[in-house]
Amino acid sequence: MRFRLFHVFMLALCLFAMGGSVFAQNISPEDAKRLQIFIKRTLGTRVPEDAKIQVKGYEKSSLSGFKKGNFAIESSKGSGDVPFLISNDGRYLIFGEPIETQKFKDTPVAGLKEGKIPLGRQSFPVLMSKDGKYMILGELIDSKVNPLQETMKKISLNGVPVKGNTNAKVTIVEYSDFQCPFCKRGADMLPGILDQYKDKVKLVYKQLPLPNHNWAKGAAIASVCAYEQGNDKFWKYHDLLFQKQKEITLEKSKDQFNAFAKETGLNTAKFETCVNSPETASKVQNEMKEAQSVGVSSTPTFVVNGMIVQGANPDGLKSAIDASLSGNI
Repeated sequence: MRFRLFHVFMLALCLFAMGGSVFAQNISPEDAKRLQIFIKRTLGTRVPEDAKIQVKGYEKSSLSGFKKGNFAIESSKGSGDVPFLISNDGRYLIFGEPIETQKFKDTPVAGLKEGKIPLGRQSFPVLMSKDGKYMILGELIDSKVNPLQETMKKISLNGVPVKGNTNAKVTIVEYSDFQCPFCKRGADMLPGILDQYKDKVKLVYKQLPLPNHNWAKGAAIASVCAYEQGNDKFWKYHDLLFQKQKEITLEKSKDQFNAFAKETGLNTAKFETCVNSPETASKVQNEMKEAQSVGVSSTPTFVVNGMIVQGANPDGLKSAIDASLSGNI
C-alpha cells in the first residue's frame, strides 16, 4: 500500500509537468471509461474539477505481461501525459514506464552501474549492482571535489542579463518564470538584497518557464529578444513583465509583448524578427536544460556560488550570500 501511495503522490506532482505524446488508440471504450473513473477516484481533489482525461496508447510494452498507454489530461490549469503500464488482463496498473537497465553505465566503483529513472519532466539517479540484485535511489558523489564549484561549472555566465558588479565575489543565478506569482515576489525582493550587499554580489537571470504556465515561454523568448538590444533594456522589459503579470493572457500575449517592447524603447522590427527566430527559442530551451542539469525544477530558484536556495526566501538567500562571503565553505 505504501508503494502504491508513493506512485499516486508522484503522479499528482507531475500531472501537468510533462509534454504530450500521442499513440495509436486501440483501447475498448469500456476499458477507457473504467480507467478514467479509476484515476479520478484515486487522485480525488488533486485533479482539477474541469479536467478531461483520455486514455491513449494501450499497446504491447517491452515488459512481459503488460501493455503501455498514457493518461492524457487537459484542464484550465494545464495539460500533460502520464505514462502507465497495465497487465494484459486489464487489472493491475503501474504509473510510469519500464526502465531499460541495459542502458546503465559503469561507474568508477567496481560492481556498480548508474542510470536514471524518468518521472514527469525530472529524472532521478539510480545505482545498481552489476548482478542486478540491488538498486539504490541516489548517485555516486566524489567527496574529494567541491560540489559548489561543480554546480557552477554547469552554468553558463556568458551572454546573459546581469545586474550589479560584474566582478563581485558572489554570483546569484536566478532561474525564473514570468508567469509565476512567487517569481514576482522574488523580483520584488531582490532590489533590497542587491542594495544591502552592493558591489559584493551580482545577479544573473536565467529562463525557466514552467510547462503548466501557458504564456511563460513566450515571455521568456520576448525577454531574450529585449536582452539582444541591451542589458538595461532586458531589465526594463523584465520589470514590466512582472508589473503587468496579472494582465497578461495567452490569447493577447503576443500583442502585449509587442506593446511592452515599444513601451521599453526597443526597436520593434528587430524585436519581432528575434521573437520568431528558432535560435531564440533554442536559447530558452538550453537554459531550461541547464536548470535541470543542476537540479533546479521549480521557480524561483537561486544558485548562490553553487548553493541552491529555493523560493522567494530572503533569509535563505542572505544566509547563502553570507556563507559565501565568509570564505568558510
